[in-house]
Amino acid sequence: MAVSVDHIIEALSELGGQAHLDDIVAKVALIAPAPLPVDVGASVRARIQERCAEAKSYKGGANLFASVHGVNARRGEWRLRLDTLSVANPDGVLDDAEALIVHAEGKAELRIHLRRERSLALIKAFKASLTHYRCEACGFDFEMAYGPHGRHYIEAHHSIPVSQLKEGSTTTVKDLVALCANCHRMVHRNGLMDWRELRAIVATRSRRSG
Repeated sequence: MAVSVDHIIEALSELGGQAHLDDIVAKVALIAPAPLPVDVGASVRARIQERCAEAKSYKGGANLFASVHGVNARRGEWRLRLDTLSVANPDGVLDDAEALIVHAEGKAELRIHLRRERSLALIKAFKASLTHYRCEACGFDFEMAYGPHGRHYIEAHHSIPVSQLKEGSTTTVKDLVALCANCHRMVHRNGLMDWRELRAIVATRSRRSG
């Protein structure tokens, strides 16, 4: 399956709005359903540059991505523009307007705000609400495995993918589930499975091997 712009937006949103290409590719590989392209990195790079006005391969339309150090620097660091989650706008919060008029290099431009972003503030609130940081599917505890380096680390899984949310939908911490990296990847593999189904699989296999 081809990597879409939506996959990249979702990946960058989860990464805080800015990340190196390698990290974006890894996150897209987790989000996008199988089968993935043979060269996921090349597909991600192509989609980003097609929606970056400074890139030679820009195809017009929504100008969604920006090179942090400039495209000529070739340092591989990319960010979402300000109308989605970004370092300069860490909570992904905009005015209530669905469409905004912005000015870029003296030219007025109509930019549509994409509401399907994950909010970094929501994820932080979710993690702050946790009484433990064990994976809800398999029970893995990063601190138990890695010591202080793994303390308070866990990934936040959205039970309904951002790409499937209807326009105007809102989410709360109740929509998020604490999963380790392995289980997070498993629930996204070949589409999306309910995390409770994965928990049942893990429990069944654990009983069989016990």
